Amino acid sequence: MTYPRLSPSARSIAAACFRQVRQRLAYVRSQEQALPRGSRTFRHEIQARTCERLRRETRLQLQAMRQLLHALCG
Repeated sequence: MTYPRLSPSARSIAAACFRQVRQRLAYVRSQEQALPRGSRTFRHEIQARTCERLRRETRLQLQAMRQLLHALCG
């Protein structure tokens, strides 16, 4: 994703932000996959719900960053 009207220094900052959010999303996905499948204990349910919430929040953050860049440079 490139934005030609963005200054070179701002491009590197935006790229770093996107990279960090994508890494967080990958981390949350790996944590979610590490959860035991058949177990339905209270702790498992809390961990699963926390992973779902973090994944949703991270995706929303990524979407908001894209919308902001489109509004600023689109």
